[in-house]
Amino acid sequence: MAKTSSHRRYLIVLLMFLVIFINYMDRVNFSVSIPAIQHAFGFNLHQIGQIAFVWGLAYALFNFPGGWIADKLGLRWGMVVALGWWSLFTIATPFAGSLGMWFAIRALMGAGEAPIWPYNAKAVNSWAAPTERSTAYTWAGAGQYLGPAVGSVLAGWIVVHFGWHWTFIAFGAAGLVILPFWILVVRDRPEQDPRVQADELAWIGNAKDATNKPDWPGIRGLLLSRTGAGLLLIYLTFGYILFTFLYWVPSYMFYTFHMTILKSAVWSSIGSVLGFAGFFLSGPLNDFLAKRFERLTARRIGAVGPMLVGAACVALSLLTAKAGAAQTTAVLFGLAQMAMNTTVGAWAVIGIDAAPNEASTGIIYGILNGVLNLMGAFNSLILTGLASRYGFPAAFGSALVFMIVFMLSLLLILNREGFGTLEKKRKAFAS
Repeated sequence: MAKTSSHRRYLIVLLMFLVIFINYMDRVNFSVSIPAIQHAFGFNLHQIGQIAFVWGLAYALFNFPGGWIADKLGLRWGMVVALGWWSLFTIATPFAGSLGMWFAIRALMGAGEAPIWPYNAKAVNSWAAPTERSTAYTWAGAGQYLGPAVGSVLAGWIVVHFGWHWTFIAFGAAGLVILPFWILVVRDRPEQDPRVQADELAWIGNAKDATNKPDWPGIRGLLLSRTGAGLLLIYLTFGYILFTFLYWVPSYMFYTFHMTILKSAVWSSIGSVLGFAGFFLSGPLNDFLAKRFERLTARRIGAVGPMLVGAACVALSLLTAKAGAAQTTAVLFGLAQMAMNTTVGAWAVIGIDAAPNEASTGIIYGILNGVLNLMGAFNSLILTGLASRYGFPAAFGSALVFMIVFMLSLLLILNREGFGTLEKKRKAFAS
């Protein structure tokens, strides 16, 4: 990222990273606590899958209004509402006394978490120069994996020493602690912050896009185009791949290799650490590619190449699991997560670039991320159903189908005409 006399945009990215970090800590505690929750309530694996599905469905559905709400409330106060909401319902989770209460509380928590990625998209669109968008988006978004890396081990330790209830209480409290720092530091736009110097404001260069009205014809035109169809399919397939590895590896290690809760959490954290590395490297890599190749070619190289490596790792894991090689399987999962996250800087910023104006960013990203998370919600039902019948190795192997469709969408559906339109818009925006 370029050097300027003030560096407020770095601080915005850092705070966005911390919020996403806490957000994903708040999710992984459920995965780690599943055996203890089953013991406490007598839930079977199908009921656990239903709880995960209800959370995922609420999270997905509220992406759609969540993106609009993010545009309406703005980056600063909208995040305060969302972060406070989901933190309180995270704290309330262990007080659920029945399956119905689990459904209700986890759904309300998921609804609050829904706008997190539209807010990241808004932060990037408002605070990052067009040439730094991939880096800003993925550096903030890397909290998606560092959160589980820390959270899975910490949650496992808390479950063993204090009981599963305290994982939800402690992680929810962490979200409330960060609220005053967000209020103090963040403003909706750079020009609203007197601490931003003129050269940084000029470098970001977004002031002329400060309209507060969404461009509905532009939004509709994007979603009905071939490029829009390709984007929707990319988000849908990535949702299944992401949720498979983000939430179910601890259960895989526990049920497949009969590890303890803490040991399964520790081995699962390998994927979170390597996934974080992939996310962190993805932005600079794809900003580099975008400067050296035609736009569509750069996106294809940045997304298809790493996903092919991830698919190979999943295929190999089927063999190592059959051989009972738990540690090797965990490492392969980690490499798969690193590879798939290296793709994010290529495809995830297209929706930001494609937004007809800044006030449309949250809406577009809410729609795309809603599609991703709808598939993620159904992943809970599909994966637990496959795992119950065929075992977790076969269930994880299903991700290969979605990896193949993801790559074909980038190679065959996204077209140069659509990318040409985005390129003209980018150049006009940056000039």
